[in-house]
Amino acid sequence: MDRNESLVKFEQYLQRRFPERRTAIDYLSDVRQFMAVCKKAWRDVTMHDIDAFVDQQRAKGLKSATVTRRVAALKTFFDFLAEDTGDLSWPNPVRFKRHAGKRPHHLPRDLRDADVERVWEQITSVRDQAWFVLMLRAGLRVGEVIDLKVEAVLSKPDAEHPGRLRVYGKGRKERIVWLTADAYAVLNTWLRKRPVTTDPHIFLNHHGKPLTANGIQWLLHSYGKQAGIDLTPHQLRHTFARQLTEAGMPVTSLGKLLGHAQITTTQIYTAGADPELAQAYQTAMDHLEQVSSQTPPPPSSPVLVAVVPPEPAVPPSASQVEASEPELPDWDAWEPHLPEAIRQASLDYVKRRLHTWPARRRRARAMDALGELRRLWNWFLAHRTISHPGELGIKDLWNYQTDQQTKGYAAGTINRRLDYVVGIARELAERDQPVDNSVFRLRYLPRSQSLPRHLTEVESQHLETFLRQRLDTPDPRLRLENACLFLLLHSGLRAGECVDVRFQDLDLPGQRLIVRQGKGQRDRLVYLSEITCQAIQIYLQDSPRQPHDFLWLKKNGKPFSTDWLRNHVAKVGKAAGIEHLFPHRLRHTCATRLLNAGMDITRIQKLLGHKLISTTMIYARVHDATVEADYRRALNRIEEQQTPLSNEPIAVPNWPTRTVKVLELDNSV
Repeated sequence: MDRNESLVKFEQYLQRRFPERRTAIDYLSDVRQFMAVCKKAWRDVTMHDIDAFVDQQRAKGLKSATVTRRVAALKTFFDFLAEDTGDLSWPNPVRFKRHAGKRPHHLPRDLRDADVERVWEQITSVRDQAWFVLMLRAGLRVGEVIDLKVEAVLSKPDAEHPGRLRVYGKGRKERIVWLTADAYAVLNTWLRKRPVTTDPHIFLNHHGKPLTANGIQWLLHSYGKQAGIDLTPHQLRHTFARQLTEAGMPVTSLGKLLGHAQITTTQIYTAGADPELAQAYQTAMDHLEQVSSQTPPPPSSPVLVAVVPPEPAVPPSASQVEASEPELPDWDAWEPHLPEAIRQASLDYVKRRLHTWPARRRRARAMDALGELRRLWNWFLAHRTISHPGELGIKDLWNYQTDQQTKGYAAGTINRRLDYVVGIARELAERDQPVDNSVFRLRYLPRSQSLPRHLTEVESQHLETFLRQRLDTPDPRLRLENACLFLLLHSGLRAGECVDVRFQDLDLPGQRLIVRQGKGQRDRLVYLSEITCQAIQIYLQDSPRQPHDFLWLKKNGKPFSTDWLRNHVAKVGKAAGIEHLFPHRLRHTCATRLLNAGMDITRIQKLLGHKLISTTMIYARVHDATVEADYRRALNRIEEQQTPLSNEPIAVPNWPTRTVKVLELDNSV
């Protein structure tokens, strides 16, 4: 393939994969850097050519992050070439660990408060003061600043609320940020002086065109040079994060203000600011100083305290489990029309997963998996003739993705279905059976980052009131519904975990419940609210249980299914005036309410049984009111100790004053 033609195709590929992001621009620039030093045809490039390029880049003094990105760009480029030419046996010359190396972990590059003051004194342009304030007081990225439009200013601050801006940020995510009255006054000064134009962008250069990121970087570098500081836009964002953390803002609220999808990213920004760690360190040092001034006492013998663990619940015997386990599917009757190799590989794949599913739901899970596989193989067979699952290639999977997207299926659904095909291929490869290895290059479709589907606080309280009013009902079904919904709403159980609860795992006096074999086959302990315990006690009044019995039983004495639970949760929701109520929505609601009530996110993580805290953040939604309150509290502490940024504040109580500073309009950039 011609080198220039390959770049054109690579650009189109990146734009499809990363729409509305800088990835295509950066990666193309990185590949061109490599082309400038390596004149070989693409097929002749070796690992040693990549070595030479990386050595040259490091010799130029480039940062480790830049070199790592260029290595990633080259790896992606050569993977693309192999896929585009159809030669998937073409080895990739990039060895990521060898060429990228280990990336160092630096602390955030924030500015000291004194340095911020020095830079501010150098900025005389009202326009430049405005974008400086947006990065310092709202944490905006430079790209978010230049993309900001006049209509994005939603409201000005008043005595009760800060100003509000709508920001379209990284990763195509939109968020609301706040501005204090002091910061908003600086922005408003520029908006009044801004030239009249049809261009909607807030920040314009002297040609009346939108200000560019390079323009802001150059200006900020110039102001920093005048103040004797090496300054970049992102340092202002780090400074914003550091100041809010030191002022006591929770990391969850800070993450929302910064527009981070993962809390681990926010923790990078706040790594240098940990008030609790600083206080603990100071306390320890004070203690050491006190001890060092005294003669240490003689060591005493340790006192042994006997701890009696609680008596563990007895798990059901094998015969009891088997008695409650539904029969398995009729394997022999499944899809006899499929080619035998495909049929047998599919059955083997499902059978090997049976033991990972809860006993009483194995048949249902197996039937779901077999149904997905039946639809998959029928689709592939309708589009080309195959007799063995190993004959499928990457292009078959691409065609399936395209077809299913056209039909309106969600990315998560398509990815889940193709997981079956890739899983079968991987098992065949492990057994040394012939497989088209291109299927392992499949890139799953990006999933939309939807917000948690929790109930609002008003809806939550309304639902609780509705349930409380029915607690004294004599109807067994209503008692059962009350107990189940309070458990889901206050403890965050999954639907499957709820229906699988055994009586022996319930500890009403201790107000706790053991969840056995939750997702990922992990046990955990959850706690019960007083109203949940009360609802369960009312439900169990006339319904005695043996230890191994299921907690929830229908009138006929049989445990109900997750489908039964979903249907009845929806009915209760409709009766309470809440549409589209389902168990997982109550789980989201539980996490969100606990977070906004002040519970630590790591404790919520344990309660929900998440392995990763980033998963918990998907479930727990920080309310705007919580973030706003945290923002106001933190910024009040910051601004009480600093000189105001504006001489024309909006009238609010206790507005600080300072010496008038002359502002000059400078649109030289």
